[in-house]
Amino acid sequence: MKAVMKVRSGPGNVELRDVPEPEPGPGQVRIAVAAAGVCGTDIHILRDEFPSRPPVILGHEFSGRVDRLGDGVAEFAPGDSVVAMPAAVRCGRCRYCLSGDILMCEGRRSIGHGVDGAFARYVVVPAEMVHRVPQGVPLRHAALAEPVAVAVHAVSERSKVTAGDAVLVSGVGPIGLLILQVVRAHGGRVLAAGTARDGRRLELARRLGAERAVDVDEEDLGTVTRAWSGGDGVDVAFECAGAPRSLDACLGALRRIGTLVQVGLMGRRIECDYEQVAMHELGVIGSYGSARTSWPRALQFLAQGRVQAEPMISDVLPITAWEEGFRKTAAQESIKVLLDPGT
Repeated sequence: MKAVMKVRSGPGNVELRDVPEPEPGPGQVRIAVAAAGVCGTDIHILRDEFPSRPPVILGHEFSGRVDRLGDGVAEFAPGDSVVAMPAAVRCGRCRYCLSGDILMCEGRRSIGHGVDGAFARYVVVPAEMVHRVPQGVPLRHAALAEPVAVAVHAVSERSKVTAGDAVLVSGVGPIGLLILQVVRAHGGRVLAAGTARDGRRLELARRLGAERAVDVDEEDLGTVTRAWSGGDGVDVAFECAGAPRSLDACLGALRRIGTLVQVGLMGRRIECDYEQVAMHELGVIGSYGSARTSWPRALQFLAQGRVQAEPMISDVLPITAWEEGFRKTAAQESIKVLLDPGT
């Protein structure tokens, strides 16, 4: 089968190669991949800015159908439409595994960088990581289940947004747009912010329910936020851009005793106006990936249409066009690129 692989360490070193089809071991499921999303993490792996264990097949956002079952797996059957959590290896004994916060396990290795992932015809995962796709949800929509689960974790589990909250989403990439939708599902009001490069995404933010979408290169976000929120500032700010400028904007937009939720990854040490955290008694919450509990709710949101996947999918490309998918993602020319490993 053809697979997009990080073949060795260093910038670049990602290639399309022919590799043997994997076989499921005891307790594992082999899934025929229907669609796999290109994520910012894949771009960081390409640039050698995110740790990986090459040679390894990339891709951790995907959907597909059960193809083969390993010994001891009885809860699934061939043909089942499924998605899977990315943590393919974990200790299963630490406090984080036992609580369902499995991405916090120190021994965790995830598909797409720690073990072989979904940019291939087949992927093998532990059966305990697999979730059925609700009836009526197309597999191309279900391919967004992982980033939807990330949004659910940030909004529903880490920050507890409530109805009527004024919320800033700074950064309108795929995660920011999904957080916007989950906030709306909780009854929150959303102001979305991006840069001049984000014109297409800001327009989509409006279509997805943002009351206001701000180009911070054209308007002063602090002034807009104060007017939009009635003068006090927002209750919750989600920093999704992973940029110091965005973080400072979030700190300046929050009301006193508001809450900052850090979702974006900076990738380096930064400077920011952190004094506001103490002076304004701000709560600061980190949110990384998802928990086991995030996935059933994410799939429910997709099934109910409370999170719309179709407007997020800008490109569907054959796996042989992976370079174009990576380029469009890195250049922010796309919103969400899906690769079809069957073509």
